[in-house]
Amino acid sequence: MMVLSMLFSPVEEIKSRLEITAVLASYIKLQKAGANWRALCPFHSEKTPSFFVSPARQVWRCFGCSAHGDVFNFVMQIEGLEFGDALRQLAQKAGVELQKASPLAARIHTEKKRLSEVAELAAKFFEKQLSSKAGLEAKEYLKKRGLTEESIVKWRLGYAPESASALFDFLKSKGYQESDIARAGLLVRSGSEVYDRFRSRIIFPILDMNSHVAGFGGRIFGQKAKEKEIAKYLNTSNTPLYDKSRILYGLDQAKLAIRQQDKALLVEGYMDEILVSQAGSENAVAVSGTALTIFHLKVLKRYTENLLLSFDMDLGGDTATRRGIDLAIGEGFNVKVVVMEQGKDPADVVAENPQVWKNAVENAKSIFDFYFQTAFEKFDRKSPEGKKEIAQLILPLIKRIPNKIEQSHWVARLAKDLQVKEEHVEAELKKLPEEEQRPVLFSQDQAPLKGEPRTRKQMLEERVFVLLCKNPALLEKIDDKKIVLFFIESQEILEAFRKNKEMDFAKFDQMLSQEHSEFLRQMALQASVEDWEKEGEDADSEFKQCMSHLEQIHIRSELDNISQAIKEAEEEKNAEKLKSLVSQFQELSKSLHLLR
Repeated sequence: MMVLSMLFSPVEEIKSRLEITAVLASYIKLQKAGANWRALCPFHSEKTPSFFVSPARQVWRCFGCSAHGDVFNFVMQIEGLEFGDALRQLAQKAGVELQKASPLAARIHTEKKRLSEVAELAAKFFEKQLSSKAGLEAKEYLKKRGLTEESIVKWRLGYAPESASALFDFLKSKGYQESDIARAGLLVRSGSEVYDRFRSRIIFPILDMNSHVAGFGGRIFGQKAKEKEIAKYLNTSNTPLYDKSRILYGLDQAKLAIRQQDKALLVEGYMDEILVSQAGSENAVAVSGTALTIFHLKVLKRYTENLLLSFDMDLGGDTATRRGIDLAIGEGFNVKVVVMEQGKDPADVVAENPQVWKNAVENAKSIFDFYFQTAFEKFDRKSPEGKKEIAQLILPLIKRIPNKIEQSHWVARLAKDLQVKEEHVEAELKKLPEEEQRPVLFSQDQAPLKGEPRTRKQMLEERVFVLLCKNPALLEKIDDKKIVLFFIESQEILEAFRKNKEMDFAKFDQMLSQEHSEFLRQMALQASVEDWEKEGEDADSEFKQCMSHLEQIHIRSELDNISQAIKEAEEEKNAEKLKSLVSQFQELSKSLHLLR
């Protein structure tokens, strides 16, 4: 058997070790049907089972919607995963060790595994503390808010004691180093002292798609809650395991319900998420400590294109909520709004009357109907100023609609309701700038090299480092001159990269500042994620494009400097200097034209 298994590909070996019915039974309820098994299909709505599994052939098929495949196809479809992610997940179940793509991937995998162990132990520590004297008071508070004992256990809620180092001491006693605990986002340093990040707080563990603890949210509780300067909620800072701009709280529990119902319900906080789920909205997920991002939407798009929002829907200004709505519409989501009594959040509504919440969800309004109604109630549609205000609120939303037929419908409706010509509305719509949405490597509170807004040049530099992490050989294509000219802020990192192409982060920690070392870790993690999600991508071609754009930025900067020098030469009436500068300007302009 061992000899045969060595001849198998990883896929075949995983299939040989896993029983398809055992895997599928963890997602759906199977019933024996002769030599086969059957169930209600998880991929479409039906009352009579038409989904069958053949243990002998290790395949499944739905005779209602025609979906079919093997264990890999099933996990990919029901989890919304790419093949690489499904492979890793099933390999873990089967006890099959996959060969790592590179030493870099192996090191990142090892580090993430170690940090995951730290996070899991911390979650168990917090859960245990919920039975302490202070913890029992916290549990009583949760029950008063409407949580059941079952929900407290299901969501693994816990308590962080007021002690400055209770968790730190516990994790050290289990053999983990300070650096591991800090990298998992559980410590705060003040001078030479370190102490627990979470103290005197109710703890909400944040799990990733595979139900592994990635981070934590903490609500202040007890005497500390009376101190005004202490934040009510505190989240884990970004770590190799946790990025608040990418992880949605509760998605690991909600993904099957989202797929089955073909809609996702989005709320704003931990308590909202748990209480609405407890009330029957099992398709709910929550953002935590950030606004809705393009990354959140990309993940949700794997499961559904229908999105229900239960947010504070403030129409005024360029709010974070408005930004999230714009992104969702731009991604092609059908967006609806769960309208509640003003000033109340989902947790309040559910606690008072779960049926009122259910009615609000069932009667959710189209985002456009909501915006039309709200805008026309807020401003006078008959006055020129009111018409302008209404248009300024609604037109940017219409601009985001990717489908031109749907866009035309709402243009016509706005023109009709404002009692103006349709072509005038279209003319105003065309004046709005096209906004290109591209994923970024950092969330906005995590600038790459400095704590200031990122420039396009910085974004290109980041991209170059991601590509170098994928293929260090590309470094040979950056000569010394380009390093000096293009990588002013990151020359130190490139020089370290040249001396450490094997990407040994222990060496980088010695060679680089903490800030630069952390930056490079983030770039390496991004490279690893992309390798899994986008196999076969042409890194070499993208690298050339990035370098070309960096050169163009440098040339434009030089042209600006020469333009200023030309003005000064003209004022000085220095003909010889002017002639030389014009010649330089022309040469650089030609170079820029060729690069374009």
